[in-house]
Amino acid sequence: MYPSTINPASMILYSSIRTLHLGATCNARSVPVPLSFTRYENNVSSSNAPPVLVLHGLFGSKSNWNSLAKAFHKNTKPVRKIYAIDARNHGDSPHTDEHSYDHMVEDLVELYKTLGIQQASIIGHSMGGRAMMLLALKYPELVEKAIIVDISPSPGLGTSNTNIPLFLQSMKMIRISPDATIHQARKIADEQLARIVSEKPLRDFLITNLVKGEKMGGEFRWRINLQSLERNFNTGVAQFPTLTGVKFDGPTLFIAGGRSDYVQSKDVPLIKTLFPNSEITYVKDAGHWVHSEKSTEFSKLVLNFLNE
Repeated sequence: MYPSTINPASMILYSSIRTLHLGATCNARSVPVPLSFTRYENNVSSSNAPPVLVLHGLFGSKSNWNSLAKAFHKNTKPVRKIYAIDARNHGDSPHTDEHSYDHMVEDLVELYKTLGIQQASIIGHSMGGRAMMLLALKYPELVEKAIIVDISPSPGLGTSNTNIPLFLQSMKMIRISPDATIHQARKIADEQLARIVSEKPLRDFLITNLVKGEKMGGEFRWRINLQSLERNFNTGVAQFPTLTGVKFDGPTLFIAGGRSDYVQSKDVPLIKTLFPNSEITYVKDAGHWVHSEKSTEFSKLVLNFLNE
């Protein structure tokens, strides 16, 4: 439904597609799940340029990319459709017992089929960046250009991630009365998480995943599948698959935070082996969330790369 003050013919459509019920579990092994996404497109003008698929990092969701996705859609030349996606076990996408980069890639391939996309440019941050890297390496014909944000294909993660399993355990232990308002619930969650997570911005980011059931008196729950992510973290998130004999020759841009340790000089040889047509750019004074900490600089880098 359009707001009455906006001309439907000239507005950008932001259509959220919800698949399955939140918290639904897919039990079949290796079966792709239907991913939730938000599409950004213009009703007036369209082009045949490949769309852009955007995938968030661990604990994130498609809504984190709303402002940037609007900017990408508005400023790509020619105009491209933008799809911001929720990964499995995150946001509005289904919850599953399984969580690995191979599973995430098959989810993306299924999304290509569902949307009728032949080829797309891809953007992925952290966990989403690794999923997008693996997509480009396994299915290079599906990828026009790749933008990988503050992550590398090297084993392990930055040193700041050693506490992530503890974050997941702490979030599981939080109990909130259904009578609380969402404001009260997030304040309680913040107070309890503060015992483990000292950084207020990080706590705020984690708490964006706390939601209340839609029914009257509904219980509070997490949009992310804490159990699956905790169980699969060491193998399904912290480690990128070991690959031999594969590469993606398409244009690839790695954007790293200057204060982050997720993309280090020792990672460059492997990056160049797997992505020979790649360049690595560091954004000064940015940490791991380079796209939100330095959104203007980040957006300029992305648009320059897509519009080349």
